[in-house]
Amino acid sequence: MRGRELSLAKAEGLISAGRSVDVVGSRGSGRSEFLRALGDRLNGQGWLVLSIRGVASLRSTPFAAITMAGVAEVPPPMRTDGIAERFVQQLSATVQAHRTAILLDDWNDLDESSWGVIDYVRAVTGVPVVISRLMGLSARHTPSGLAASSLAQTSSIDMMPLRFEELDDVLTEHLGGALDSATSRRIYANSGGNVGLALAIMDALARDGRLVQLSGEVWSGVGEMWSPALRSVVEMHLEGLDPPARDALEIIAMMGNPDLDTVRRLVEWETLEFLEERAMIAFVRAVPVNLVSVVPPLFVSYFRHEPLSARRIRLTEKVIDTLGESSGAIEALGEWAAAPIAETADALFAGMLRENATTRRLVAAYEWETNPTVRTATAYVAVLSQSGQNQSAETIARVLAMTDPRSGDLASRAAYCRLRARWLAYGLGDPDAAVAFLSDQAGELSGYGRVLDATRVSILADLRALPRGWEAELEVADGLPLEAQIALLEARVYLFALTGALRASEAAYAELRRLEPEREYPESRIIASIAQLAGGTFEPAYQDLLTGLAEARGALDLDGFRAYSCGAAYAHLHVGDVGALGDLVDVALSTGALAPLPPGGRAMILVAAAMLAAGRGQSDLCTKYASLARQEGVVGGSFPGQSLAWIDAAVETITGRPEAAAQLLWDDALSLRRRGALFAAHLGMLAAVEIHPSQERLDSVLRFLEDTPDLVVLRTQGEYHRALLERDPAALRSAGEALQRYGRSGMAMAAYRAIAGWAAEDRDAEAAAVATQLEHALREQLGNRTVNSARFSVWASRLTKRETQVAELVASGMTNQEIAVALVVSTRTVESHVYRVMRKLDVTARELIGPRLAGARTSA
Repeated sequence: MRGRELSLAKAEGLISAGRSVDVVGSRGSGRSEFLRALGDRLNGQGWLVLSIRGVASLRSTPFAAITMAGVAEVPPPMRTDGIAERFVQQLSATVQAHRTAILLDDWNDLDESSWGVIDYVRAVTGVPVVISRLMGLSARHTPSGLAASSLAQTSSIDMMPLRFEELDDVLTEHLGGALDSATSRRIYANSGGNVGLALAIMDALARDGRLVQLSGEVWSGVGEMWSPALRSVVEMHLEGLDPPARDALEIIAMMGNPDLDTVRRLVEWETLEFLEERAMIAFVRAVPVNLVSVVPPLFVSYFRHEPLSARRIRLTEKVIDTLGESSGAIEALGEWAAAPIAETADALFAGMLRENATTRRLVAAYEWETNPTVRTATAYVAVLSQSGQNQSAETIARVLAMTDPRSGDLASRAAYCRLRARWLAYGLGDPDAAVAFLSDQAGELSGYGRVLDATRVSILADLRALPRGWEAELEVADGLPLEAQIALLEARVYLFALTGALRASEAAYAELRRLEPEREYPESRIIASIAQLAGGTFEPAYQDLLTGLAEARGALDLDGFRAYSCGAAYAHLHVGDVGALGDLVDVALSTGALAPLPPGGRAMILVAAAMLAAGRGQSDLCTKYASLARQEGVVGGSFPGQSLAWIDAAVETITGRPEAAAQLLWDDALSLRRRGALFAAHLGMLAAVEIHPSQERLDSVLRFLEDTPDLVVLRTQGEYHRALLERDPAALRSAGEALQRYGRSGMAMAAYRAIAGWAAEDRDAEAAAVATQLEHALREQLGNRTVNSARFSVWASRLTKRETQVAELVASGMTNQEIAVALVVSTRTVESHVYRVMRKLDVTARELIGPRLAGARTSA
């Protein structure tokens, strides 16, 4: 029985020692299959196995289970006297004549009289009894909970969820062919490792015709993981929940992994403890708060497909009544009603990543402890560095101190020195020590010393300033070892992008791929894709970043996932896709302490999180991210999105100080420009102009952009801001259409809304209609994606997330009644939201909500 071998061996040993065993698990965990496999093992060793099963519909029928199992002779009809004694005598005689074990499945459904006979025989004869019972029900003397003076001593075996590899094997055996890794991962994520649910999902996919065979014997699931056929399966798991517990479970599902403090205001501790005992919720460690998640995630899909609108409205109103309409915690309720079904079980996936990383850390630790060389030290430090600076610094220091830096070949020594220097620079925040170390070691490594040269130049460019003559210093000469050529080309990919020379960066990446086409270069791949985005090549670059992220997820690669999360975060910010960005940030922050490697990764995730929180009006959360960055000693970098000034600017913006926010970004951008980081500098300057428009600053950044002609999208953003300042509809439309082609959907939508606002002020119905048509066409192109057209608007920061959602729907042309249907709330509630939105945005007509959100200078 795949994944249960150790538990079966344990149960077998306990029974041989005469001990009774409780097999405890949730519905679908494989308890019945476990008992069958255990029975087969015991039979094979000469045991007499008596198998008895509880039947819920016969629970009130005396001796039903014993009678149905045929383990004792049924008394003649009409003889009801002494029935219990007869069964006891017969069963005792059987177990005393043979080496016997009694296996009792579904003990919770057993009739009391059958259990009384079995328990008495166990007490008198010592026969081992194995029962399977549901998890989450307190230890009881009898199936129905009757009190007794003593409780038999038993050992417990928990039917924990299967590991990913174990479940994959079970599914493959059941299907008769292999599943592709993506489908297997999705089934695992949705089932939570519960084998019964996983098999039910796969069978439902097959029945619905959504399990298709690819090349060879590989099968793949198409579409979402939910099917109406799964409704009865889930309802079986929910059976036994009282109304408060069921309400609590659905509310948590509706709110989408809410924080514990919020849940506590809605749900009593007793109910939470009951749901946790039943393994229906999990508490997830996250940054900066702990979250509560419904498990397995298939239950979330069930609740989302539940057609009971009245129930949904009742629960929504309960949340609003308890938390208040202004609470940021209720914002997820609108997304719940309007968003498509979320396929990924983010909290579970984060746990899977942490589990996989723990396994890797244990293996790497063992290999280093038994053979402390530079090769094993490099592998161990690489894994430790993913645990965060505070958690791993002491252990890494010990590993580095106890490893002989000369204990390996030149290639291994170079890799060790490179990682050690990166830890010094980005983990401990000491780039000067890192540079000195690299300079000292490079001369001892012959041609592999060029690996250290590339690392040194990259660290200087990141944390100090771009060295003069760097391009010549990173020249790839003939005859260098392959690893040295790769390191030099990776550095060139990065530094060319850093300076805004995007075409040269892409050329260096193409040369890198030619060296070893089958090799993966995740950091260079991410940088090259971001360079393409900024250069105006949207779709291939965007898809490549999302593909890399999906590949890392499928492989449960924590390092890769965190690296691609940075690239995907940039891509979602580029588009303005706040829904996808929110999902990504939630998972990234749930994978554990933010790691200092890859360089700038911690900063990029926290910057994305802070900007998202600011856009949603969550000032407290935005401030927490700023504090977290300082507390953890996050080291920023010179690449776009790595400067902590963005977090500080988000805090200033959301607290109503746009001028201060713009000044922070402008000063930081000037500093970056002096250091040679032109890409990040010009992006920061444009953001400063957007937050607090200034003709002088705009003229400066447009002049600076002439130095970086490859930054096509940034130059178009400059034209967008010029058109806004000059109130030029034709130029703004041209910029908006170009931004739309480049994938800057949120900014393009802001352009169209600004034109519509100007037209409404000028009473130009024809121009307003054209602008509205452009916006609607863009919305149709985006499909279900929700983009942020308000961006850094100070007006938008005054709204709660729910008010922003309502404002966006108003701006798209929906009526109050249509919004009420979309959000599953009453029309009166929508009217209240619209009133507050208009008051906060200081507009007198709902037609002006969109332009105000877009930051256009409309009059009230």
